[in-house]
Amino acid sequence: MEPINFLYVILVGFGAAFVQRVSGFGLGIFAMMFLPHFLPSNTAAATISCLFSCCTTTFNSVKYRKNVAYKTAVPMLAAALVSIPIAVYFAAKVEAKIFEILLGSVLIVLSLYFLFFNKKIKIKPTPMSGIIAGTLGGALNGLFSTGGPPAVLYLTSATPDNITYFATIQFYFCLTNIYATANRAINGLVTADLLIYAAVGFIGCLAGDFLGRKVFDKLDAQKLKYVIYIGMIISGILMLF
Repeated sequence: MEPINFLYVILVGFGAAFVQRVSGFGLGIFAMMFLPHFLPSNTAAATISCLFSCCTTTFNSVKYRKNVAYKTAVPMLAAALVSIPIAVYFAAKVEAKIFEILLGSVLIVLSLYFLFFNKKIKIKPTPMSGIIAGTLGGALNGLFSTGGPPAVLYLTSATPDNITYFATIQFYFCLTNIYATANRAINGLVTADLLIYAAVGFIGCLAGDFLGRKVFDKLDAQKLKYVIYIGMIISGILMLF
């Protein structure tokens, strides 16, 4: 373990938790823009990103537990419980270069979606929509720890207000990331070194979440998102080429 990597992990944890607190999601996407570039493997990066999310979303889901729309979350959770272990198993077996190409492609596709189609695509808040969102989100979580977009697309339509949306998506992320981490451990992807990195990175996560709360009402979240999406495109291109 390189000492400088601990600083990198703290900084990534800070930025990821800050983005998550300001926009309601994006921790995994932000983390996966940077972690693969200095960690031993892409699966190691996804594992640490998932552990970061466990930390922040558990805190937020407990704090906002009274606002969670539990019935709305059930179809998503049920579907994710099926797709996550399949995706994690695949991630553990796929070659590193193929994984990098897939991750780069996913980052580019997600960024283009959020830049140009996010507000144009609407889905009906039905249980079947929740199942589809949970299946896709679980697959992305198990592969790359970037399972947020399908959940966002579904819950923005299925919840009545911002606080219910935020509480419900944090609850969903909390359970799915704990479950995904357990599946990664079963497949041998959670090592002692990664747990040390994650424990150090939690310092950054806590600081980022704290600052995000302080500036939540003052920061232009939409401009922040655009910066992140452009960064995702650049990061994705670097991984592909």
